[in-house]
Amino acid sequence: MGYFEAIILGIVQGFTEFLPVSSSGHLVLFQNLFGLDPESDKMIFFDLIAHLGTVAAIVWFYRIKVSKYLRGLIVDIYHIKKPLARYQVSGSAKLSVMACAAIFGTAIVYILLHDFIKDGFGSMNMVATCWLITATVLLITDRQKHVKGSLKQFALLAAVAIGAAQGLAMFPGISRSGSTICVAVLLGLRREWAAEFSFLIGVPVICGAALLDGIDFFEVNQVSLDWWGPTLVGCLVSAISGFFALRILVWALKKSKLKYFSIYLYVLGFGTLIYHAFR
Repeated sequence: MGYFEAIILGIVQGFTEFLPVSSSGHLVLFQNLFGLDPESDKMIFFDLIAHLGTVAAIVWFYRIKVSKYLRGLIVDIYHIKKPLARYQVSGSAKLSVMACAAIFGTAIVYILLHDFIKDGFGSMNMVATCWLITATVLLITDRQKHVKGSLKQFALLAAVAIGAAQGLAMFPGISRSGSTICVAVLLGLRREWAAEFSFLIGVPVICGAALLDGIDFFEVNQVSLDWWGPTLVGCLVSAISGFFALRILVWALKKSKLKYFSIYLYVLGFGTLIYHAFR
C-alpha cells in the first residue's frame, strides 16, 4: 500500500465512520478495488490506526460538551456522596451509567457473534446484504417525526439496546453511527441527543476494540518501518475527513435527510449483489 491508497482509504474511513453508510463495508470495498487483501497484516494494522483518527475527530468535534460533561461529573461526585442520589440528580452521572449500560450491550453481542463477524469481512455478498439492512433502518427512522425524549427519561434497558445495535455494527456493512442513532430515535430519544450519545459510547468501544485487536496483532506480527508512513498519513486524513463528516451527519439528522443515505446504500447494495452474481 502506497501513500495514494492510504489517503483514499483515510478519506473513506473518516467519512464513512460517521455518515450512516458503514466504514468497514466501504473499506473492504475499496481495498478490493485496489487489489489489497482486507485480512492481510498491513491492512489490519492500517485499520487499527485509522480508527484512532476518527476517535480524535469525535473528541475535537464535541470538545466543549465533553469538557462540560467531565467537569460536571467531577463536581457531582465531590458534592453528592450517595451513589443513588448522584444517579438521580446528576446529568453527567446518569449519562455515564447509561454509557456503561450501552457498552455492556455491545460487549454481549460481540462475545456471542465474534466468529460470525470475522467471517463477514471475507464476503462482499455479506457486506452488500448488511448495506441493504442499514438502508432500510435509516428509511424507517427518517419517517419518525416529533421525537423529543431526553436522556433523563431514558431507561437503562434502552441504553443496552443501543449498545446491542452498536455490537451488530461490527458486521461489515452495518453502520455503527446509523444503527445506534436509529435505535435511539426509534426508542424516543431526540435526534440531537441520539447523535451525541452514539458518539459518546463510540469512543471507548472504538478504542477498546483497537486495543484488543492491537494486542492480538502485535503478539504475532512485527511492524515494518515502511508501514508507518502511509498508515500515519491515512490516520491524519481520517481525522480531518471525519470531522467534516460529523458536521454533515448532524445537519442531516436535524433536517430529516437520512433517506438520502438510504438511497445511496440501496444502490450500492443491490449493485454489489448484481455485480457478484454475474461476475
